[in-house]
Amino acid sequence: MKVGILGSTGFLGEQIVEVLSQEKEYELVLLSGYLNLDKLMDQVRRFQPRYAFSPFLAKETPPYSLSKKTQFMSEREALRDILLSEEVEGVFFASGGISFLSIFLELLDTPKPLWIASKEMIILAGEIKPRHFFLKRPHCIPLDSEHNAIWQMLHMIQREEIAKIYLTASGGPFYDWQGEEADITPEMALAHPNWRMGTKITIDSANLINKGLEVIEASILFGFDFTNLDVVIQRESLIHALITMKDGFTLALLSPPDMRSVIFNALHPQREHPNPFAKLDFAQLRFLRFDYPVPSRFRGFYLALNAGKKGSGYPTLFCGADEACVQAFLQRKITLDEIPSIIERVMEQEISAPHNGEDLEYIYRLGVEGAEELIRERSFFDD
Repeated sequence: MKVGILGSTGFLGEQIVEVLSQEKEYELVLLSGYLNLDKLMDQVRRFQPRYAFSPFLAKETPPYSLSKKTQFMSEREALRDILLSEEVEGVFFASGGISFLSIFLELLDTPKPLWIASKEMIILAGEIKPRHFFLKRPHCIPLDSEHNAIWQMLHMIQREEIAKIYLTASGGPFYDWQGEEADITPEMALAHPNWRMGTKITIDSANLINKGLEVIEASILFGFDFTNLDVVIQRESLIHALITMKDGFTLALLSPPDMRSVIFNALHPQREHPNPFAKLDFAQLRFLRFDYPVPSRFRGFYLALNAGKKGSGYPTLFCGADEACVQAFLQRKITLDEIPSIIERVMEQEISAPHNGEDLEYIYRLGVEGAEELIRERSFFDD
């Protein structure tokens, strides 16, 4: 299969490239990066794809003319045409944010396999697609470890047997934190205890906002109501999802916290190939710690859940506000504990439900700009 990767230079994108480099069934024909042109060019040298894209590539790119086989692109319309053509048979969405939202929405209406790691784009698409849309498209394969775990287990059991689905969370680096949250630096927040991930998702994991977004994502992907979805802290990140059956038995999916195994399974869901990556060490299972997220400690998590239950554009608004807050925290303009306060203020505004991609981008921008204005004015401290 001829596949392309959007976001090949990011952390997850690099792991997708690593897994695909060992696959004979998949041909890497398109690579796409963002600011890290040096890494993109290294990937081009190694894999010689037919196409390479970055919006920051100049029209004349003599330093990057590394292969006569590779065509370099900087225009999104050209990228869109290639992705929708027969030259690309499947697409990995590994980029963060919503930069490829319009292309994603178009590809959803094709039969091409889509491996999706961007929770923001799933959440936004879920706002305008009919309920159970993703259930009817088995070619949409989630790459989040928790959603991939649910996806795997749903192939083994019947939906009518399920009482509740639990997504797991590590609790992040500050679960046992005894200091002031205002003293937490970006460097501390980026030091996740179990996973190596991209910058934004790591910050979102530090305050559990990421897990709130994942509950919304699970509802959209699998068609379950929020009453059937819950979150449990699993400190070691060895259990990625649990499903409690109506008869009281609970099933769990366990694996080491290694995204390469998740990617490998997403390529080979029939399990006919041995996994070349990390295997579970059962000696690790002597300690498995569980807990529930405390509302007073993880306000952002519950704000995300409330946005998901409210729907009608508010999940999109939340995603935009969170994007602005994470960037401001990384730039040391705000502290980690101020993020929920800013988002909560942004969510107070009245918006109209979205009907198309343009509406989604508008609402997302409202979230970004609303948070940025509060950050500038520091008006969220005023009561």
